[in-house]
Amino acid sequence: MPTLSYTTAKIPGGTIAVVVANGVVVASSLRGISDIRSRLSPEFTYKRSDLPLIKDVLGRYCGGELTALDEVEVSQAGGPFRQDAWSAMRTIEPGTTDTYGGLAIRAGRPRAYRAVGTACSGNLVAPFVPCHRVVSASGIGGYGYGLDVKRALLKHEGATFK
Repeated sequence: MPTLSYTTAKIPGGTIAVVVANGVVVASSLRGISDIRSRLSPEFTYKRSDLPLIKDVLGRYCGGELTALDEVEVSQAGGPFRQDAWSAMRTIEPGTTDTYGGLAIRAGRPRAYRAVGTACSGNLVAPFVPCHRVVSASGIGGYGYGLDVKRALLKHEGATFK
C-alpha cells in the first residue's frame, strides 16, 4: 500500500493540507486531510511529515513572495483539455485574474469556457494551480472552498475583480 506524505500550513483563507508523492504535490485542500483522502484512491495511506520545501514555499507565498507557489511541481490525473487548462491557470500572474472564457483561449479551446469551469472544480492542487484567479465575466464566479477563501487569496495577491 503506497504511503503519501502530507503537511499543513496556514495560508490566506485558512489552513491547507498538502500531499506529496516523490517530491511532487498531488493534492491539497483547505478542508483538511480527510477531504484529500476522499478524493484520492483508497489504496493510499498518509503520513504526516515536515516537508520543508512545501512549508518554505507556502511561508514565502504568505510573506508576499507571490510567485513562490510556481516553484512547486504538481501532478494530477486528467484528460488533455484539463491538463491544458491547468497549465494555462499557472500562467495567470499573481495579482491578476482571467475569465473562464479567457482561460479557454489560453488553453487553446476558445469555446470551451464551461469545460474550464469543470477543470477548475476538478483541480486537486489549488492554490498551486491557481483556479482562484479564474473569475466570471460578470463577477467573482465560484470557488470550491467558498467565496470567502477565494476573496482572501485574491486580496492577498492584490487582485481586483468585479
